[in-house]
Amino acid sequence: MNESSKTEELDDIVDNYDGFYFIPTETEEESSYKLAFFTFKDEMANAKPIESSEMGDKFHIAFFKSDENDLPVFDESFEAILSDPIVYINNLVGSGMSGCILRKTEKSEVWFQEYLDYIKGDEFEAKIQNILAEK
Repeated sequence: MNESSKTEELDDIVDNYDGFYFIPTETEEESSYKLAFFTFKDEMANAKPIESSEMGDKFHIAFFKSDENDLPVFDESFEAILSDPIVYINNLVGSGMSGCILRKTEKSEVWFQEYLDYIKGDEFEAKIQNILAEK
């Protein structure tokens, strides 16, 4: 599969999902991102996207950086208009940033705030510590 068809395939996926998580992956040959797409169920499903302009949709974005032990630490969150979230993420390759991008809809604000509360809290840090302890 060539680079152009990979991008087209990812564009189709992004259009059909509410958001995705991204984490950096590095091999000796290249740096890239692993993406995990998600779709809302129940009361969050099928919410109308808030379209900003012909430039693209609005998205909620949360970034993490790594601390001295390579653990994810919340860095910042903001909203942005993105014409292509995958291209945006690919421009971060090599930065070590990870995070979450969520399409802004009429229902997304509550989910995103709960997500931020969780990742900034002690429960998230304990979960990461437990995962690392198991390795």
